[in-house]
Amino acid sequence: MGEEKDGVPNGEMAPQEESSKVLLNEGADGAKAEVQAADIKVDIATEDEFRGLTKSELMKYAKDPFWVRLRIILMFLFWAAWVAMLVLAIWIIVKAPACEPPPTITWMQESAMVEVNPSAMDPQDSVNLVKALGLSSFYIPALISGHDFYKLNPAYVAEQVTSLLQALTGAGVHGVTDFVPSPVLPYNSWVVNTSYAHLFNLPALTLNYDEEDLSPELQKVLIFWKNEYNITGFTVPADETEKQPELHNLTTSLNHDLADQDIVVGEGMVDVSDAVSNLNLPGSFQQFLKLNSDSWPYYKFMPVVADHRTASPAQMPAVTMALMLSPGTPILQIPGNNTEKFVTSLGGVVAACSELRSKDAFKFGATEFVNSTANVVAFTRIRTMKGTPGYAVVSNLAHEDVLLDFSILPAVPSTGTLVYNLTSGEVPPSNKVDLTSVLVEGHGGAVIEFVAQDH
Repeated sequence: MGEEKDGVPNGEMAPQEESSKVLLNEGADGAKAEVQAADIKVDIATEDEFRGLTKSELMKYAKDPFWVRLRIILMFLFWAAWVAMLVLAIWIIVKAPACEPPPTITWMQESAMVEVNPSAMDPQDSVNLVKALGLSSFYIPALISGHDFYKLNPAYVAEQVTSLLQALTGAGVHGVTDFVPSPVLPYNSWVVNTSYAHLFNLPALTLNYDEEDLSPELQKVLIFWKNEYNITGFTVPADETEKQPELHNLTTSLNHDLADQDIVVGEGMVDVSDAVSNLNLPGSFQQFLKLNSDSWPYYKFMPVVADHRTASPAQMPAVTMALMLSPGTPILQIPGNNTEKFVTSLGGVVAACSELRSKDAFKFGATEFVNSTANVVAFTRIRTMKGTPGYAVVSNLAHEDVLLDFSILPAVPSTGTLVYNLTSGEVPPSNKVDLTSVLVEGHGGAVIEFVAQDH
């Protein structure tokens, strides 16, 4: 419609823009049709996407000399690279430094032992004693007869020994005794039997440790004692090894050959009675421990002092703790076979130290002593492996309190955690310790755990 004029609509259509109209062909009646431009759809042709060469097109190049040579070169390069990587991997494996095997100790080294007397101790009391002390081994001295290695020492009553061994080994505890094969007694069965003559250094009655037939014969003896009496540990005195260095090679061979039998031959048995009795001499006990810190001896030790000895009974807990936590295996002797009194006085110390001995630092760690007063034994046990804690151990053999600085050692930090207090036998709730200033009471001791630092 047109615009209104004077309020009356105009009958004429409003003009439209010419650009918005598209004229189509006239119809049969001569009329003209109009279509808006927006109604027109225009198709624009697009190029086809690249789909690669067809098989027939590709085969045209298959025998082209350029592509044939290129394929051969690439194939040789691939296999040459593969062979080179294989050779390199083998070379790295061969030349790489071998990892050290994890350290191990035998069951005879791991646990301290207590000496039991078949003629004086009830079998069940012996079992209770071993369990109360937290031990896994016991020791009976000289079970093997010197006249015949296959017979029990006549000093013992067979029934008593059998009952005791059945009770202890039945409780899962290892049995240990002495074995000193040389020199033998004049009427030993091996001396009488001439077929064993080649095993001896004639005319002496000492065994020839270099004789290759000796090890198999001794293996038979040790296996017999395992089968008949369930004794699987045997100690050899340190002085025998010192007198005859060839004995060390023999014990090493026996341990290797009898490993599948769980039989252990431990060399280095020493009696520390003299070292303990001389505790009044400044530094004597400390010096004794330092001399043996690089080996693993077996300490035969009675943690009670006789009246005629110069050491004080009050020192025995500190001495016991130092021996239990230094490299070596203590063999505790009970005076008068009074097990009840022994457990009351020292049972807590032995049990606490037995638990600590299961830690890697005490089984495999190096020992470093702290310079201190003559009557103070102080050392650390640290394993070089990262992530395992180290321990500081101090035993005060003097009457007076002492102040000790462990941080002078490079691997020791300034603080640690108290894990055992010898005086009270307990750990206080606030157990953080300043390792630069450790206060130890007279005849007291402490074990402090810390994280070793790089040095």
